[in-house]
Amino acid sequence: MACPPAPPPAKKGRRMQKYREEWEKDFAWLHRVQDNALKARCSACNRDFSISHGGVCDVKQHAAGGGHMRSIRMQDQKREEFLHRDGSPAAEKALCSPAGSLEIKVEQADEAALEDGPGNSARIFRFSSEPTLEDIRSRQSAFAAERGWGKYHQPRNLLLALVGEVGEVAELFQWRAEASVGLPGWTESEREALSDELSDVLIYLVALADKCRVDLPSAALRKIEKNHLKYPAEKVYGSAKKYTEYQE
Repeated sequence: MACPPAPPPAKKGRRMQKYREEWEKDFAWLHRVQDNALKARCSACNRDFSISHGGVCDVKQHAAGGGHMRSIRMQDQKREEFLHRDGSPAAEKALCSPAGSLEIKVEQADEAALEDGPGNSARIFRFSSEPTLEDIRSRQSAFAAERGWGKYHQPRNLLLALVGEVGEVAELFQWRAEASVGLPGWTESEREALSDELSDVLIYLVALADKCRVDLPSAALRKIEKNHLKYPAEKVYGSAKKYTEYQE
């Protein structure tokens, strides 16, 4: 009986690629993964990926991916929005610090900006990303339509209702001591009442903008840009004067 053919020689194992800090010079978003040299972390995408087979080629492949490029564009947009929103020296210094992701830097810059203002020691607060103003507009419009209230929800009536709701917010603060950021000392029921009244103000404001055909989000951004021109940070930083005063 013939002997079976000898098995092919075993292939040598492929050498695993490990992370190299020198790559960070070319990729600012690249970071080491603690306790795992076979992976790298992308601060733009906020995730880890393997570099064990291709090393720097894996890094370049990740950089060329559509998801990564979208994340970079979003980071650039966030950075630009933040610098427009707060150009204080302390905030810019935190934003330009070398370590950490953009989200961490923006949070640090927010904290630095708070420290620049007296009495602003409260924890960073942000709105939720949803619902959008368009969501609120469409829901309120449907709510009014279902009840046949369209004939009452005209610009003049909505404006007067808005002013009335602002008055109700003012009543919650009337005869109270000056409140600091975060409203310490307010009870849960008082906070809920404030939340309800502020929501009424927002709903009527959005409804008024809808009836007047004002694209409120875009208009607000344009107004912020106008304020940047009226109040350049290098001239008005730390001052509460109106723009007409420092222009004289």
